[in-house]
Parts: sequence; C-alpha cells; structure tokens
Amino acid sequence: MKLGRRFIGADINSGSVETTTKRLNLVRSEILADAQLDSGVGRQVYAGFEVYNVNNYDIFRNPVEAKELIKEAMELQPLPTSSVFDGQRDQFLVKIMPVNRIATRQDLNEVINGMDFKAYERRRTEAPSKVVDRIMLVCMGHEPDLGPELVKAAKPFNIEVEVVDLIRDKANLHFKRQSDAKLVIRDGHLEIAGFYPLNLLQKLSMDTDAVEDWRQLVETIKVDWNYDGAVLSPELIDAPEKEALVKGRYPIPKDASTIRVKITDLLSESWEGEIENG
Repeated sequence: MKLGRRFIGADINSGSVETTTKRLNLVRSEILADAQLDSGVGRQVYAGFEVYNVNNYDIFRNPVEAKELIKEAMELQPLPTSSVFDGQRDQFLVKIMPVNRIATRQDLNEVINGMDFKAYERRRTEAPSKVVDRIMLVCMGHEPDLGPELVKAAKPFNIEVEVVDLIRDKANLHFKRQSDAKLVIRDGHLEIAGFYPLNLLQKLSMDTDAVEDWRQLVETIKVDWNYDGAVLSPELIDAPEKEALVKGRYPIPKDASTIRVKITDLLSESWEGEIENG
C-alpha cells in the first residue's frame, strides 16, 4: 500500500480480517499524513481499500444453529418431525439445504425421497391443470440447475420450485442477531448508549447487568454518516490499539443523513443498526 501497489488478500477467519483492517487503517493514516507534508511534490497517493465478505458463512458456523436462525428469520410454520422438510411458508414446503457449502443435485435426494407421490396422483386427478406441490429450497449458493433438476425428478407430476439463495437474498431476510445496541443523538454527537453481545456474554458467563463498561467488549466501531441503504461505507473507524477502548461518542458531520453503525465484538461478531440525523 505504501508503494502504491494494488493487492488482494483473502482469509476465512473473520477475526484475522478485522485485525488486518485495523493495521491497514493505521498505514492509511500514515500515508495521508505524509501526503499532507509532501503536498507540494504532486505525487499521487493510494490509500483506499475495501473489504468484501464473499460468502457470508460467518453467520452459519454451527449447522444446527444455522437452521434454527433461518427458520426464525423466514418465519416458517412447523411441520411434523417425520417430515423431511423444515417448515412451511405460504403455500411452499421449505427445505433448508446444507449451509456451509453450495447445494448440489446430489443434495436433492432427500427432498425427492420425501415427496408424497400418492398425494400428487390424487391432486392431479382432482385438478389436472394445477401444480401438485410447491417446494422452496433454501441454500448458501447452488448449482444453476438445482431447481430444474427437482422439477424433472417429480415428472410426470407438475411441481413449482423456488430457490432462495441466502448469499444473494440475505438482505431480504431479517436475522435476529445475538446482540443488541442502542444509538442516540445528543448535542450534535452520535452516542452508543449501550451494547450487549449476547454470544460473548454467554461465553464469559456474564449477565448484561454485570457489564461495567460495554466498550470493554468491543473490537471496532465503524460509522457510515450517509448510508445509502445497500452498502456500508464507513467514513469513521474507531479501532483502538491494545488496551485502549473505543470512544463510543462521535461528532456528527453537518451533511450526515442516515447514520449506519457497525459494532464488532471480541468474538469478531457484529451488530449493525442505523439512526436518522434530525
């Protein structure tokens, strides 16, 4: 970065990514400071970088917990435990595919074995022009022919298949995160009035009332003063070194509108929320 070169780094450990981001921000500050001192030289400065979360697997580390999170987020209606499907949504039977990799045609075997072909025959007799079943496949990436393959496997019966890809469609789901925070605007400043990362507190065997200073639980705070509703572009990054704590109170720029805040705890798990300025 100091030499103005472009580079790409990759890591599956979200904690390592957070640490590297902190280091790059320090280098970025050094570069910008040096550029101000050398403003008369006229050299071009490269000090920007971006972090991309490619697969969002970080929210699905535990497959059992992942399935419960998805069922809760999609508000699935329960089915008998004997069913191979994980719930029902609207008129669709929902099957949650493996969430720690892309779903393949081989993963359809369990769904196919769970189809009630006798019921399909009865429904087709009663209403020949209608579909006999509706199935929703929920996955984290999938082979492109996953839906058509399931339709083909149901022949000669006509079924409707919808594939929900959480990598692509996660923005439309509202996962109940295991953390909470409160944002307030006071005297022209954004204040974090409280932060409660429940997963971290559970690992520390602590109740929320036992936390003397929530800042002790925080790794970084990132603030986007003008959130566009799609991509978090933090203009302020509070990432203190070693024993220092995040500030938790920040002056609001005059042009701020929708303020989006991302708080990352010591487990590298994050909470995001927003507040309107004025």
